[in-house]
Amino acid sequence: MTLRRIVLILLLSALPTFILCQTSKGAADSLQYPKTEKLNIFEKSFRPSEYDTDLHLKTKNSSDTTRLSTVPPDTFAVAPPDTVQGYRIQVLATNDFDEAASVRNSLNSELPNLWVYMVYDAPTYKIRVGDYVNRSDAYFPLDSLVAMGYKEAWIVPDRVIKNPPPKPITPASPDSTSEAIQDSLIKK
Repeated sequence: MTLRRIVLILLLSALPTFILCQTSKGAADSLQYPKTEKLNIFEKSFRPSEYDTDLHLKTKNSSDTTRLSTVPPDTFAVAPPDTVQGYRIQVLATNDFDEAASVRNSLNSELPNLWVYMVYDAPTYKIRVGDYVNRSDAYFPLDSLVAMGYKEAWIVPDRVIKNPPPKPITPASPDSTSEAIQDSLIKK
C-alpha cells in the first residue's frame, strides 16, 4: 500500500506542473494570435484614399519672375563643398580641450589664409591645418609650421575640401575695437 500511495502522490504532484506548463504555452499563443488577427483586420479595412488631403500645386506666374529679377546680382547660393581623399598637417594631438583650442586660435591668427580644423577623435583633440589634394603640396607649409615652432607637425591623410572657399577675414578683437572707440572719444 505504501508503494501505491507514493506513486499516487508523485502523480498528483506532477499533474499540476504539467497542466500549468501547458496553459502558459497556450496563453502565449493566444496573446500573439489576436495581435496578428487585429492587424489583418485593420490592413483589410484600411483605405488610404480616406486620408488623402487636397494638394495645392504652386504654378509659375508673372509675379514670381518679377520677384526673381529683383534679387541683387551679388546674391548667390553656396553649394556644399566637394570632399576628396587628401592630406592635412596635424600640428597637435592632445586630450586637453583648452590646450587644443588655444593652439587652434593662435594658428588662426598666425595663418590667416589657411583653414585650421579641430578634430575630436575620442579621447583626443587633433589640430589640423590646410586642405591638400596631393601630399607633395603639404611639404612647404609643413616646413613653415616647423619653423614657427610646431616641431611635431606631420602630414596625415584625411578627407579634405577639394576647392576650399577663401577664408573669411576675422574681425578685430573686442579689445582693439574698444581701444579704438576710447581713442576717438579722447580726441573729441
